[in-house]
Amino acid sequence: MAKQVIVLQRSTNGTQQTIQAAFWFAITSGAAPVTANSAWAGASAAENQAIQNGSVLEEVQALTVPIGLAAANIKATLQQAWTERNNQLAGIGPNVFSGVFFDSGTGWSA
Repeated sequence: MAKQVIVLQRSTNGTQQTIQAAFWFAITSGAAPVTANSAWAGASAAENQAIQNGSVLEEVQALTVPIGLAAANIKATLQQAWTERNNQLAGIGPNVFSGVFFDSGTGWSA
């Protein structure tokens, strides 16, 4: 997986602009399969398959910035948002705790 941030759309209300972007994160454990394709129409069949089998987690987020903010600053902010979220995930998908339970006699099952 090479792509990490894909800009989907830009809109403006005259004073600010909103950038909608898809963030792709590699998942190494706890993958959660989904039936949907990417929000990005340009995703390849292999990229959609990775999203569907859960090895890539796609999250779509919106960033609102002032009109006139340099493209380099917007790109840097998007990269920073991706890095922060990727560090939070650390390759762990939504299903990593699926089925784990706590029992007052024995503690956590895993």
